[in-house]
Amino acid sequence: DAIHTDGLGFDLYLVHEQGKAVLYRSNGAPYDLSDCAQLREQGISHFYVPNDQHRRFQEAMSEQIRESYKNIELPREDRIRIVRETCAKMVEDFTQNPGFPGLNETLAGISETLCGWCSENESEFGYLLDMTARDFYTTTHMVNVGVGCTLLATELLGADNELVRELALGGLIHDVGKRDVPAEILIQEGKLAQEEWDKLKSHPAAGAAMLSKHGGITSVAIDMAMNHHERLDGKGYPNGLCGDALSMPARICAVVDVYDALSSARPFRGPIAPAAVLDIMRRDVGRVFDPQVYGAWERIIERLLAQDPGRATNEMDELDLRPLDALIPSPVAQTRPEKGFMVVRCKGGITHECPVIYTDRGEVVLEGEAVLKPGDPVLLCGEMGPEEFARFASTRFGSHGEPLLVFKLLNQRRKAA
Repeated sequence: DAIHTDGLGFDLYLVHEQGKAVLYRSNGAPYDLSDCAQLREQGISHFYVPNDQHRRFQEAMSEQIRESYKNIELPREDRIRIVRETCAKMVEDFTQNPGFPGLNETLAGISETLCGWCSENESEFGYLLDMTARDFYTTTHMVNVGVGCTLLATELLGADNELVRELALGGLIHDVGKRDVPAEILIQEGKLAQEEWDKLKSHPAAGAAMLSKHGGITSVAIDMAMNHHERLDGKGYPNGLCGDALSMPARICAVVDVYDALSSARPFRGPIAPAAVLDIMRRDVGRVFDPQVYGAWERIIERLLAQDPGRATNEMDELDLRPLDALIPSPVAQTRPEKGFMVVRCKGGITHECPVIYTDRGEVVLEGEAVLKPGDPVLLCGEMGPEEFARFASTRFGSHGEPLLVFKLLNQRRKAA
Protein backbone atom coordinates (compact mmCIF):
# COMPACT_ATOMS: atom_id res chain seq x y z
CA ASP A 1 0.00 0.00 0.00
CA ALA A 2 3.00 2.31 -0.35
CA ILE A 3 2.11 2.52 -4.05
CA HIS A 4 -1.10 3.90 -5.52
CA THR A 5 -1.03 5.78 -8.79
CA ASP A 6 -2.84 6.31 -12.08
CA GLY A 7 0.33 5.40 -13.92
CA LEU A 8 3.25 3.38 -12.60
CA GLY A 9 6.74 4.55 -13.49
CA PHE A 10 8.16 1.02 -13.49
CA ASP A 11 7.18 -2.63 -13.98
CA LEU A 12 5.89 -4.71 -11.07
CA TYR A 13 6.65 -8.42 -10.93
CA LEU A 14 5.47 -11.22 -8.68
CA VAL A 15 7.77 -14.13 -7.91
CA HIS A 16 6.18 -17.52 -7.39
CA GLU A 17 7.42 -20.27 -5.10
CA GLN A 18 9.29 -21.83 -7.99
CA GLY A 19 11.32 -18.62 -8.27
CA LYS A 20 9.89 -17.53 -11.60
CA ALA A 21 9.19 -13.80 -12.02
CA VAL A 22 5.87 -12.96 -13.67
CA LEU A 23 4.87 -9.46 -14.82
CA TYR A 24 1.93 -8.16 -12.77
CA ARG A 25 1.61 -4.55 -13.97
CA SER A 26 3.67 -2.80 -16.61
CA ASN A 27 5.11 0.70 -16.67
CA GLY A 28 2.27 3.22 -17.10
CA ALA A 29 -0.49 0.94 -15.78
CA PRO A 30 -2.66 2.03 -12.81
CA TYR A 31 -2.41 0.49 -9.35
CA ASP A 32 -4.58 1.40 -6.37
CA LEU A 33 -5.46 0.19 -2.89
CA SER A 34 -8.18 -2.15 -4.17
CA ASP A 35 -5.46 -4.02 -6.08
CA CYS A 36 -3.45 -4.12 -2.87
CA ALA A 37 -6.41 -5.61 -0.95
CA GLN A 38 -6.91 -8.34 -3.56
CA LEU A 39 -3.24 -9.32 -3.44
CA ARG A 40 -3.28 -9.46 0.34
CA GLU A 41 -6.25 -11.81 0.25
CA GLN A 42 -4.08 -14.11 -1.87
CA GLY A 43 -1.25 -13.93 0.66
CA ILE A 44 0.98 -11.79 -1.56
CA SER A 45 3.01 -9.16 0.28
CA HIS A 46 5.94 -8.20 -2.01
CA PHE A 47 6.56 -6.86 -5.48
CA TYR A 48 9.81 -7.02 -7.40
CA VAL A 49 11.17 -4.23 -9.59
CA PRO A 50 13.81 -4.70 -12.32
CA ASN A 51 17.21 -3.33 -11.31
CA ASP A 52 17.37 -1.06 -14.36
CA GLN A 53 14.15 0.63 -13.19
CA HIS A 54 15.18 0.98 -9.56
CA ARG A 55 15.97 4.70 -9.79
CA ARG A 56 12.39 5.38 -10.89
CA PHE A 57 11.20 3.18 -8.06
CA GLN A 58 13.27 5.24 -5.60
CA GLU A 59 11.73 8.46 -6.91
CA ALA A 60 8.24 7.04 -6.55
CA MET A 61 8.93 5.90 -3.01
CA SER A 62 10.27 9.31 -2.05
CA GLU A 63 7.15 10.97 -3.43
CA GLN A 64 4.93 8.41 -1.69
CA ILE A 65 6.61 9.16 1.64
CA ARG A 66 5.76 12.85 1.29
CA GLU A 67 2.20 12.22 0.11
CA SER A 68 1.40 9.64 2.79
CA TYR A 69 2.72 11.80 5.62
CA LYS A 70 0.50 14.72 4.54
CA ASN A 71 -2.59 12.64 3.67
CA ILE A 72 -5.03 13.58 6.44
CA GLU A 73 -7.61 11.19 5.00
CA LEU A 74 -5.46 8.30 6.24
CA PRO A 75 -5.44 7.49 9.96
CA ARG A 76 -2.21 8.60 11.61
CA GLU A 77 -1.28 4.99 12.35
CA ASP A 78 -1.41 4.13 8.64
CA ARG A 79 0.47 7.27 7.59
CA ILE A 80 3.26 6.59 10.07
CA ARG A 81 3.47 2.91 9.12
CA ILE A 82 3.71 3.64 5.39
CA VAL A 83 6.42 6.26 5.91
CA ARG A 84 8.46 4.07 8.25
CA GLU A 85 8.15 0.93 6.09
CA THR A 86 9.05 2.83 2.92
CA CYS A 87 12.05 4.44 4.58
CA ALA A 88 13.10 1.02 5.89
CA LYS A 89 12.94 -0.39 2.36
CA MET A 90 15.22 2.33 1.04
CA VAL A 91 17.63 1.80 3.94
CA GLU A 92 17.56 -1.96 3.34
CA ASP A 93 18.41 -1.52 -0.33
CA PHE A 94 21.26 0.82 0.57
CA THR A 95 22.60 -1.57 3.22
CA GLN A 96 22.61 -4.48 0.78
CA ASN A 97 24.27 -2.47 -1.99
CA PRO A 98 25.55 1.00 -1.02
CA GLY A 99 26.84 1.58 -4.53
CA PHE A 100 23.48 1.08 -6.24
CA PRO A 101 22.78 4.07 -8.52
CA GLY A 102 20.78 6.85 -6.93
CA LEU A 103 20.38 5.44 -3.42
CA ASN A 104 22.77 8.00 -1.90
CA GLU A 105 20.71 10.83 -3.36
CA THR A 106 17.41 9.18 -2.42
CA LEU A 107 18.38 8.80 1.23
CA ALA A 108 19.79 12.33 1.32
CA GLY A 109 16.44 13.57 -0.01
CA ILE A 110 14.56 11.56 2.61
CA SER A 111 16.79 13.06 5.30
CA GLU A 112 15.98 16.55 4.07
CA THR A 113 12.27 15.69 4.13
CA LEU A 114 12.53 14.43 7.72
CA CYS A 115 14.23 17.66 8.79
CA GLY A 116 11.50 19.74 7.15
CA TRP A 117 8.76 17.82 8.94
CA CYS A 118 10.54 18.11 12.28
CA SER A 119 10.96 21.85 11.82
CA GLU A 120 7.29 22.30 10.89
CA ASN A 121 5.77 20.37 13.78
CA GLU A 122 7.91 18.39 16.21
CA SER A 123 4.85 16.95 17.97
CA GLU A 124 3.48 15.36 14.81
CA PHE A 125 6.90 14.36 13.51
CA GLY A 126 7.63 12.68 16.85
CA TYR A 127 5.13 9.95 16.03
CA LEU A 128 7.63 8.62 13.51
CA LEU A 129 9.79 7.64 16.48
CA ASP A 130 8.71 4.17 17.56
CA MET A 131 9.18 4.66 21.29
CA THR A 132 8.65 1.04 22.33
CA ALA A 133 9.28 -0.85 19.12
CA ARG A 134 7.70 -4.26 18.93
CA ASP A 135 10.49 -5.59 16.75
CA PHE A 136 14.20 -4.95 16.44
CA TYR A 137 15.63 -5.38 12.96
CA THR A 138 18.67 -3.58 11.64
CA THR A 139 16.75 -1.56 9.04
CA THR A 140 13.87 -0.50 11.30
CA HIS A 141 16.43 0.36 13.97
CA MET A 142 18.26 2.57 11.48
CA VAL A 143 15.03 4.37 10.59
CA ASN A 144 14.35 4.97 14.27
CA VAL A 145 17.86 6.28 14.82
CA GLY A 146 17.52 8.54 11.77
CA VAL A 147 14.27 9.99 13.13
CA GLY A 148 15.77 10.30 16.62
CA CYS A 149 18.92 12.02 15.37
CA THR A 150 16.72 14.50 13.48
CA LEU A 151 14.82 15.33 16.66
CA LEU A 152 17.95 15.54 18.78
CA ALA A 153 20.00 17.56 16.31
CA THR A 154 17.12 20.03 15.90
CA GLU A 155 16.86 20.37 19.68
CA LEU A 156 20.59 20.96 20.12
CA LEU A 157 21.49 22.93 16.99
CA GLY A 158 18.28 24.55 15.80
CA ALA A 159 16.21 23.67 12.75
CA ASP A 160 18.11 26.06 10.46
CA ASN A 161 21.50 24.47 11.07
CA GLU A 162 22.65 22.66 7.91
CA LEU A 163 24.29 19.99 10.02
CA VAL A 164 20.86 18.67 11.05
CA ARG A 165 20.28 17.10 7.63
CA GLU A 166 23.69 15.42 7.72
CA LEU A 167 22.93 14.03 11.18
CA ALA A 168 19.58 12.72 9.96
CA LEU A 169 21.29 10.91 7.08
CA GLY A 170 24.03 9.62 9.38
CA GLY A 171 21.42 8.13 11.68
CA LEU A 172 19.64 6.40 8.79
CA ILE A 173 22.83 4.65 7.63
CA HIS A 174 24.89 4.39 10.84
CA ASP A 175 24.62 0.58 11.07
CA VAL A 176 25.32 -0.23 7.42
CA GLY A 177 28.36 -2.26 8.55
CA LYS A 178 26.07 -4.84 10.17
CA ARG A 179 25.28 -6.30 6.77
CA ASP A 180 28.27 -8.62 7.15
CA VAL A 181 27.44 -9.67 10.73
CA PRO A 182 25.59 -13.03 10.85
CA ALA A 183 21.99 -12.72 12.00
CA GLU A 184 22.50 -15.32 14.73
CA ILE A 185 25.02 -12.99 16.38
CA LEU A 186 22.71 -9.99 16.17
CA ILE A 187 19.82 -11.78 17.88
CA GLN A 188 21.79 -13.91 20.33
CA GLU A 189 20.97 -13.35 23.98
CA GLY A 190 23.58 -13.23 26.69
CA LYS A 191 27.34 -13.25 26.41
CA LEU A 192 28.93 -13.80 23.03
CA ALA A 193 31.94 -15.99 22.39
CA GLN A 194 35.09 -13.94 21.85
CA GLU A 195 35.13 -14.50 18.08
CA GLU A 196 31.45 -13.49 17.87
CA TRP A 197 32.09 -10.39 19.95
CA ASP A 198 35.06 -9.50 17.74
CA LYS A 199 32.90 -9.88 14.65
CA LEU A 200 30.21 -7.61 16.03
CA LYS A 201 32.75 -5.03 17.17
CA SER A 202 34.04 -4.85 13.60
CA HIS A 203 30.80 -3.43 12.18
CA PRO A 204 31.49 0.30 12.84
CA ALA A 205 34.81 0.24 11.00
CA ALA A 206 33.33 -1.92 8.24
CA GLY A 207 30.45 0.52 7.80
CA ALA A 208 32.72 3.56 7.73
CA ALA A 209 34.97 1.90 5.15
CA MET A 210 31.96 0.99 3.05
CA LEU A 211 30.60 4.54 3.11
CA SER A 212 34.00 6.05 2.33
CA LYS A 213 34.13 4.16 -0.97
CA HIS A 214 31.03 5.86 -2.35
CA GLY A 215 30.68 9.49 -3.32
CA GLY A 216 28.01 11.66 -1.81
CA ILE A 217 28.36 10.42 1.77
CA THR A 218 29.46 13.20 4.09
CA SER A 219 32.26 12.96 6.64
CA VAL A 220 29.61 13.45 9.35
CA ALA A 221 27.77 10.28 8.34
CA ILE A 222 31.03 8.33 8.14
CA ASP A 223 32.01 9.58 11.59
CA MET A 224 28.65 8.44 13.01
CA ALA A 225 29.05 5.00 11.45
CA MET A 226 32.55 4.64 12.87
CA ASN A 227 32.09 6.07 16.36
CA HIS A 228 28.51 5.51 17.57
CA HIS A 229 29.71 2.79 19.97
CA GLU A 230 32.50 4.87 21.50
CA ARG A 231 32.10 6.10 25.09
CA LEU A 232 33.23 9.18 26.97
CA ASP A 233 35.25 7.01 29.39
CA GLY A 234 37.19 5.32 26.58
CA LYS A 235 35.65 1.87 27.11
CA GLY A 236 33.74 1.79 23.84
CA TYR A 237 34.71 0.35 20.47
CA PRO A 238 36.26 0.03 17.93
CA ASN A 239 39.07 2.45 18.92
CA GLY A 240 38.49 3.28 22.59
CA LEU A 241 38.16 7.01 21.93
CA CYS A 242 37.33 9.17 24.92
CA GLY A 243 36.48 12.70 25.97
CA ASP A 244 37.14 15.42 23.42
CA ALA A 245 38.08 12.84 20.77
CA LEU A 246 34.37 12.08 20.38
CA SER A 247 32.60 14.41 17.96
CA MET A 248 29.14 15.85 18.63
CA PRO A 249 27.58 13.77 15.79
CA ALA A 250 28.98 10.58 17.34
CA ARG A 251 27.67 11.60 20.77
CA ILE A 252 24.22 12.30 19.34
CA CYS A 253 24.09 9.01 17.48
CA ALA A 254 25.26 7.07 20.55
CA VAL A 255 22.38 8.33 22.71
CA VAL A 256 19.68 7.58 20.14
CA ASP A 257 21.25 4.24 19.20
CA VAL A 258 21.28 2.97 22.78
CA TYR A 259 17.77 4.29 23.49
CA ASP A 260 16.35 2.39 20.55
CA ALA A 261 18.34 -0.76 21.33
CA LEU A 262 16.98 -0.75 24.87
CA SER A 263 13.39 0.13 24.04
CA SER A 264 12.92 -2.35 21.18
CA ALA A 265 11.65 -5.89 21.62
CA ARG A 266 14.11 -8.71 21.14
CA PRO A 267 13.57 -12.44 20.52
CA PHE A 268 13.97 -13.14 24.23
CA ARG A 269 12.01 -10.21 25.74
CA GLY A 270 9.42 -7.57 25.08
CA PRO A 271 10.02 -3.83 24.63
CA ILE A 272 10.89 -1.59 27.57
CA ALA A 273 8.79 1.49 28.34
CA PRO A 274 10.36 4.91 27.56
CA ALA A 275 10.63 6.15 31.15
CA ALA A 276 12.37 2.94 32.19
CA VAL A 277 14.85 3.28 29.33
CA LEU A 278 15.66 6.84 30.37
CA ASP A 279 16.24 5.67 33.94
CA ILE A 280 18.62 2.97 32.74
CA MET A 281 20.56 5.37 30.54
CA ARG A 282 20.72 8.12 33.16
CA ARG A 283 23.09 6.01 35.26
CA ASP A 284 25.73 6.29 32.54
CA VAL A 285 25.54 10.03 31.86
CA GLY A 286 29.04 11.47 32.03
CA ARG A 287 30.61 8.04 31.72
CA VAL A 288 29.06 6.75 28.51
CA PHE A 289 26.82 9.59 27.32
CA ASP A 290 27.44 13.29 26.91
CA PRO A 291 25.38 15.09 29.63
CA GLN A 292 24.21 17.87 27.31
CA VAL A 293 23.15 15.43 24.59
CA TYR A 294 21.42 13.05 26.98
CA GLY A 295 19.64 15.96 28.70
CA ALA A 296 18.27 17.18 25.36
CA TRP A 297 17.10 13.66 24.48
CA GLU A 298 15.35 13.30 27.83
CA ARG A 299 13.53 16.60 27.24
CA ILE A 300 12.36 15.38 23.82
CA ILE A 301 11.03 12.07 25.12
CA GLU A 302 9.31 13.74 28.06
CA ARG A 303 7.62 16.27 25.72
CA LEU A 304 6.40 13.51 23.42
CA LEU A 305 5.03 11.55 26.38
CA ALA A 306 3.33 14.65 27.81
CA GLN A 307 1.75 15.27 24.42
CA ASP A 308 0.43 11.69 24.21
CA PRO A 309 0.60 9.82 27.55
CA GLY A 310 -0.61 6.67 25.81
CA ARG A 311 2.84 6.26 24.29
CA ALA A 312 4.26 5.75 27.78
CA THR A 313 2.29 2.56 28.29
CA ASN A 314 3.76 -0.77 27.40
CA GLU A 315 1.59 -3.84 26.96
CA MET A 316 4.50 -5.95 28.19
CA ASP A 317 4.69 -4.13 31.54
CA GLU A 318 2.14 -6.35 33.24
CA LEU A 319 3.83 -9.54 32.12
CA ASP A 320 6.55 -11.36 33.98
CA LEU A 321 9.36 -10.33 31.65
CA ARG A 322 12.30 -12.67 31.42
CA PRO A 323 15.48 -11.17 32.88
CA LEU A 324 17.70 -9.79 30.18
CA ASP A 325 20.74 -8.00 29.01
CA ALA A 326 19.10 -5.23 27.03
CA LEU A 327 21.82 -4.58 24.47
CA ILE A 328 23.10 -7.14 21.99
CA PRO A 329 25.80 -7.77 22.88
CA SER A 330 25.33 -6.13 26.26
CA PRO A 331 28.37 -4.19 27.45
CA VAL A 332 27.22 -5.27 30.91
CA ALA A 333 27.22 -8.95 29.98
CA GLN A 334 30.63 -8.64 28.36
CA THR A 335 32.20 -7.06 31.45
CA ARG A 336 30.39 -9.02 34.18
CA PRO A 337 33.07 -11.13 35.90
CA GLU A 338 32.81 -14.92 35.70
CA LYS A 339 35.14 -15.10 38.68
CA GLY A 340 36.49 -12.64 41.18
CA PHE A 341 34.14 -10.37 43.13
CA MET A 342 30.96 -8.35 42.69
CA VAL A 343 29.65 -5.62 44.96
CA VAL A 344 26.05 -5.83 46.16
CA ARG A 345 24.53 -2.42 46.96
CA CYS A 346 21.47 -2.66 49.20
CA LYS A 347 19.01 -0.18 50.68
CA GLY A 348 20.51 2.41 52.95
CA GLY A 349 23.83 2.36 51.12
CA ILE A 350 24.94 -0.94 52.67
CA THR A 351 27.36 -2.84 50.42
CA HIS A 352 28.68 -6.41 50.41
CA GLU A 353 31.64 -7.68 48.38
CA CYS A 354 31.02 -11.29 47.42
CA PRO A 355 32.93 -13.91 45.39
CA VAL A 356 31.32 -14.77 42.07
CA ILE A 357 30.12 -18.35 41.73
CA TYR A 358 28.10 -18.17 38.53
CA THR A 359 26.53 -15.64 36.13
CA ASP A 360 24.44 -15.90 33.01
CA ARG A 361 22.08 -13.65 31.09
CA GLY A 362 19.44 -13.51 33.81
CA GLU A 363 20.97 -14.77 37.05
CA VAL A 364 23.94 -14.02 39.28
CA VAL A 365 25.00 -16.36 42.10
CA LEU A 366 27.44 -15.04 44.70
CA GLU A 367 28.97 -16.61 47.78
CA GLY A 368 28.18 -14.86 51.05
CA GLU A 369 25.67 -13.99 53.69
CA ALA A 370 23.49 -10.91 53.49
CA VAL A 371 20.43 -9.75 55.40
CA LEU A 372 18.08 -9.73 52.43
CA LYS A 373 14.52 -10.81 51.87
CA PRO A 374 13.27 -12.35 48.61
CA GLY A 375 12.28 -9.56 46.27
CA ASP A 376 14.58 -6.94 47.80
CA PRO A 377 16.03 -4.63 45.11
CA VAL A 378 19.79 -4.32 44.82
CA LEU A 379 22.43 -3.02 42.46
CA LEU A 380 25.18 -5.40 41.36
CA CYS A 381 28.52 -4.14 40.12
CA GLY A 382 31.65 -5.91 38.91
CA GLU A 383 35.07 -4.45 39.42
CA MET A 384 35.06 -2.81 35.97
CA GLY A 385 31.45 -3.03 34.83
CA PRO A 386 28.41 -0.76 35.22
CA GLU A 387 25.76 -1.41 37.86
CA GLU A 388 22.84 -3.72 37.08
CA PHE A 389 19.39 -3.79 38.59
CA ALA A 390 18.56 -7.07 40.33
CA ARG A 391 16.30 -8.58 42.97
CA PHE A 392 17.37 -11.01 45.64
CA ALA A 393 15.71 -14.35 44.88
CA SER A 394 16.86 -16.90 47.46
CA THR A 395 19.71 -18.44 49.40
CA ARG A 396 21.18 -21.73 48.25
CA PHE A 397 23.96 -23.85 49.67
CA GLY A 398 27.03 -24.98 47.80
CA SER A 399 28.57 -28.44 47.72
CA HIS A 400 30.48 -27.72 50.92
CA GLY A 401 27.56 -26.12 52.71
CA GLU A 402 28.61 -22.54 51.94
CA PRO A 403 25.72 -20.04 51.60
CA LEU A 404 25.06 -18.77 48.08
CA LEU A 405 23.06 -15.65 47.24
CA VAL A 406 20.89 -15.85 44.12
CA PHE A 407 19.94 -12.64 42.27
CA LYS A 408 17.63 -12.24 39.27
CA LEU A 409 18.70 -9.49 36.83
CA LEU A 410 16.06 -6.99 35.81
CA ASN A 411 15.41 -4.08 33.48
CA GLN A 412 13.00 -1.74 35.20
CA ARG A 413 12.52 1.78 36.40
CA ARG A 414 15.08 2.67 39.00
CA LYS A 415 13.84 2.53 42.59
CA ALA A 416 15.69 3.39 45.76
CA ALA A 417 18.19 0.65 46.37
